[in-house]
Amino acid sequence: MSNLLKELIRAKKNYTLNNPFRSQTLFLGLLFLGFLNSVFAQNEKSKDSIWIKEAKIGVLVNQAAFGEWLGGGTNSFNGIVNLDYKISHTRNQWDWTTTLDASLGFTKTESSDFLKKTVDHFEINSVLVRVGENPWGFSSSINLKSQWIEGYAFSEGSLGEEIRTKITDFFSPLYARFGFGFTYKKSKSFSLQVEPLTGRLIYVSDQFTRDLASGETYFGVKPNRQTRWEAGISFSAQGEWPLFQNVSLINRLNVISNYLEEFKNFDFDYTMTINMKINNYLSTRLEMQLVYDDNAIAKMQSRQVFGVSVGFSF
Repeated sequence: MSNLLKELIRAKKNYTLNNPFRSQTLFLGLLFLGFLNSVFAQNEKSKDSIWIKEAKIGVLVNQAAFGEWLGGGTNSFNGIVNLDYKISHTRNQWDWTTTLDASLGFTKTESSDFLKKTVDHFEINSVLVRVGENPWGFSSSINLKSQWIEGYAFSEGSLGEEIRTKITDFFSPLYARFGFGFTYKKSKSFSLQVEPLTGRLIYVSDQFTRDLASGETYFGVKPNRQTRWEAGISFSAQGEWPLFQNVSLINRLNVISNYLEEFKNFDFDYTMTINMKINNYLSTRLEMQLVYDDNAIAKMQSRQVFGVSVGFSF
């Protein structure tokens, strides 16, 4: 299946949703939920001052429409919902921080019958650190990463029609990582985790592995199986710094190597985000992501999103 997956991705690196109506409903539901939260949430600190909560939701929309336009063009619509949530708790030399990073976006053009995904990300990261005067402390972490909905690869049929092939599904693949080690955290703007004892579970739906040929894999999972276990060393870093007034840079990096198999190979996931605040509701967002995971495809994967976002903080 890994070879089949590579061929499908090589054919076209476009993804879409299985059911446009259901996908639009989900997108609008997330948007409505974010609106309710922004309206009813109170911007006051918790009565227990050791709890700190931050949340941001943003909606990025782009539309192009043409009517008898001699210069040519294709009607299109793009929309992305981003949700960032962070909760931290400090007590008795223990610091616990949990973050949620979620996004879902799609595009629709008149030249295609399908509603296609542009971004689909779901990630929870939780780190528990014993802090003190020394910026280094013992720590443990849990990371969950997957996607919201199914994805498709596209190719062209013999008659010129657009053909889609399902290659991913809800929580398939799902990456779950847990580790023990040390964390460097001198300020709230930057932290680094070094965990020489790390376990990672890759879970997939059996619909993608039941028909695999001998020697084929799907995200590293062998035929007629749904899981793959790895043990290794991991490095994680998160940082946010102001570049200029109302402009901030956010970097996230996750690196892991498997002790049990091809230790010299490192899988990594790097995301850089630049937020440029216009006012309390409008901002410009540039996001670039690089991923390398040879269980899926031994090539660099890249993604870039840029646009003006309507957002709320609560």
